[in-house]
Amino acid sequence: MADFSAGPNRRKGALSETGYGLTAKGPNIKRLDTILEDLHSGLSERWGVNTRQNPESLLNHMLTNIADRIAELWEFGEEVYYSQYPSTAEGASLDNAAQFGGSTRESAVRSYYPIHCTGKDGTKLAAGTLIASATNPVTQLSIKEAREITRASFNRARIKIASLEARDVYTVAINGAVFSYVSEAANTMTVLQGIAAAIGDKEFVATVDEKDEQLCIEAKDIASTNVLILSENLTTETVTSIITFGTVDTGNILIPDGVISNIVKADAGLLEVVNLCGYISGRDEESDIRFRQSYADKIFNRSSNMLESIRSAILNNVLGVRSVAPYENATHEWYVDGAYIDPKEVIGKPPGYIVRPPHSIEIVVDGGDSQEIARQIQDNKAGGINTVGDTVVILPGAYDEEIPVRFNRPEKVYTWFRLGIILNPAEALPPNYVDLLRSVVLENMEAMNAGKDVVPQQFMSHFYKACSGISYIDIRLYATTSNAEEPTEYPDRSESITARQKAYTTEDMIEVDIDG
Repeated sequence: MADFSAGPNRRKGALSETGYGLTAKGPNIKRLDTILEDLHSGLSERWGVNTRQNPESLLNHMLTNIADRIAELWEFGEEVYYSQYPSTAEGASLDNAAQFGGSTRESAVRSYYPIHCTGKDGTKLAAGTLIASATNPVTQLSIKEAREITRASFNRARIKIASLEARDVYTVAINGAVFSYVSEAANTMTVLQGIAAAIGDKEFVATVDEKDEQLCIEAKDIASTNVLILSENLTTETVTSIITFGTVDTGNILIPDGVISNIVKADAGLLEVVNLCGYISGRDEESDIRFRQSYADKIFNRSSNMLESIRSAILNNVLGVRSVAPYENATHEWYVDGAYIDPKEVIGKPPGYIVRPPHSIEIVVDGGDSQEIARQIQDNKAGGINTVGDTVVILPGAYDEEIPVRFNRPEKVYTWFRLGIILNPAEALPPNYVDLLRSVVLENMEAMNAGKDVVPQQFMSHFYKACSGISYIDIRLYATTSNAEEPTEYPDRSESITARQKAYTTEDMIEVDIDG
């Protein structure tokens, strides 16, 4: 970084003598007052007069303007230097710097909802099929690729008799299990009741609709997809298949179960839609703060460390994941609630204890599809390492064996904030100061992984950078695992979060008050 503030004879080597320029500790730039003093000193020495004597002189005004432009160049050089590193770059410069590490900013993504679509068997839903919520304002959802309602992918089905004859065999096969009934008489209700009684799969409920004379088969797992095969003397009246729709708008859009029920634009064969089994949350485009955090997380996708590789794989490959916290017990001992104990003492421990067997890992994941999370854990963990957790997903092995993969979902710790601010009389407070301060809390809380303690002092400087006019901020907290408990007081300065918990807050849980 060149220095032109002390005349034409200044040499590059002088930077190290004065301590300005690119030093071992990074850039050390000259400020306006220092540059102006150097200009005056150089001219005073050459002319033999004190050029500082009259502050209102034309010369002083000219030197001040020149010094100001030189100071801007110093500041520009400093900004260029810091724009090369993910920890200090901002905006497009952060995007460019992170690409050297093989990471890119997460773009905005739609929220996805598994929708129970009921219609005629074989109904094809074209790309662009549009449904909506029965709310105000309306949330619209669509599919980008053609999908089909079919008995080969059903969650519910209504079956009727196509050909009724005595001594005929009526067969229903569900996921390869075959159930048959031989009719003794040509009576519709008798046949339907006989088929329902013959279906002995505990994972399904078979009932008879006497009014419409139909057999209703429904999976107990509302999120499951199954295969249905019928004999030629049976046919379907309607089939319910689960088809994933995405919200038209991007972001984390939460819609309660049972609310998406309006068909806006679809094939005539689609009769009914409803959302019953949660959703995969979308996201807004990553903020700079979140991108810096995810850059550090995802860089481990080339790591030889098992835990960091699993964490990075889940963050990179599973949509809707907000945080991943991995833990490991690499010893031969049982680990229970922070200490190693005798295996006999593990039996009878009450729920809530953190139990990790020898040579096991526990992955705590917030958000994302359970099947995809389990697949990433299985693909990236070492052989012989057990998984721990309350969520269990069965994956097929190389030889069609069943492999259970376990992980945990974090318990939400609802955290309320009270920001008491004292004004700075030398600076004006912006009119949207409440939104600015709340956004700092929300961004930093969003970046926290499960098991991360809430320590507001760690992001205190972000408040002063985001909002002018503040001389002091006093932050107090209230935390509980029940969102029904609202605070009457804020007793804490920080909150301890266990390995299976994650701090959570929303905009309406952040109170901003002006103190004094």
